[in-house]
Amino acid sequence: MKKIKNLLYQIIPLVAFLSLWELFTMNSPRNTFLFSRPSKVIAKLIEKISDGELIHHFGVTAFEAFAGLVLGVLVGSIIGFLLLYFPKVSKISKYYVIALSSIPIFAIAPMMIIWFGIGIKMKVAMAFFSTVFVAIFQAYQGGQNINKRDAEFFKLNGASDKQRFWKLTFPSSIDWLIQSLKLNSGLAVLGAFIGEFIASDKGLGFIIIRASGLYDVSYVLAATICIIILTLIFNLGATFIEKNKLKIIRRISV
Repeated sequence: MKKIKNLLYQIIPLVAFLSLWELFTMNSPRNTFLFSRPSKVIAKLIEKISDGELIHHFGVTAFEAFAGLVLGVLVGSIIGFLLLYFPKVSKISKYYVIALSSIPIFAIAPMMIIWFGIGIKMKVAMAFFSTVFVAIFQAYQGGQNINKRDAEFFKLNGASDKQRFWKLTFPSSIDWLIQSLKLNSGLAVLGAFIGEFIASDKGLGFIIIRASGLYDVSYVLAATICIIILTLIFNLGATFIEKNKLKIIRRISV
């Protein structure tokens, strides 16, 4: 019963907003042109899903964002763990990593076109660079927050570096890595979208640019809803991993 009440409390503001939006635009062609209205957005969403267009472009953006997310988290985590094992390298590279992570993804977008072209590789690279630095920080901080007593226990018992990593460092960092997935899920979609926004002939970013050029606000908002759904799907995946983290740790640590 409590869950139902909480769900209702979450839905009520959305219903109220959509109702006010519909009323605001219902009898005003000008407002409808500028802001569209919920009924038109839903109709456009159904139309473009039915003819397969949105599904195709959704799949393209999903692949780009997912590939960039996986590569970014994997490479970033590996770099973060390597910095833990080589403290001197960590001290030297710390400020370089911070400097690189502060560069806006839009600033390097033109270079991405030069390096990777305008195809899917460029969008994956944009998603990768949007996520890799967060993954580095999360993996490094997770390893830094190991309980000192546990570390001393492993050291006193003559554990090898490999044993310390798989039995202590990695399990202790798993929560940080999962948080990295959650944080990066939206950044990966954003990176892929920016790549499509700059140069593409497919994907949700391409749909939004084309629809904007035609002043089709309903289609712009329908594609935006798809971007939100894609981000939520990635977050659900990260939540599933979080719930099953103990099983994952046991399998990897064997």
